[in-house]
Amino acid sequence: MIRLSPRETVVIAAGGLLVLVFAAVQFFYLPLVDKKQDLARILAVEQDAIRQIADLQNQYLDLARDMETGQTQVAGRPRDFTLFSFLDGRAEKTGIKQNIEYMRPFSQDLDDGPYLVSKVRVKLNNLVLDDFIDFLQSVETSGNGVQVTSLSLSRIGDPEALLEAVLEAQTLMPKEPG
Repeated sequence: MIRLSPRETVVIAAGGLLVLVFAAVQFFYLPLVDKKQDLARILAVEQDAIRQIADLQNQYLDLARDMETGQTQVAGRPRDFTLFSFLDGRAEKTGIKQNIEYMRPFSQDLDDGPYLVSKVRVKLNNLVLDDFIDFLQSVETSGNGVQVTSLSLSRIGDPEALLEAVLEAQTLMPKEPG
């Protein structure tokens, strides 16, 4: 066997210790640090996903509540209710019927449900702002589930005291059976 001097023994022991420290760092400490970073990143991603799920749940609950309200409003209307006649009646009640240039009804079928969306585009000329606001308020607060979805206003006339308005209103209507 080879006899080593105390100095060589210390150098070999120090080298062995250095190899052990390197192996411990390389094979144990660094993988643990990487794993901890991966877990922290995964945790952040999962927390974001949970927040998104909670937001989607709130949106779903709001839509379900709105749909239930809409169904209640549809069920509470007279059987002969039409959006066209409703808007015509509100225009007469608020005194702007003579300002109607045209009313164009159209509808959009909702494929997966018992309702269709009934829409009416109305063009009004020579309006006074206060009368138009009364008309809009009577439409939106009627409790019949009618919403104004589009509105375009422009001033007309020499003193620009009158308005021209194009609005689109919509509501849910039950589909005809059959």
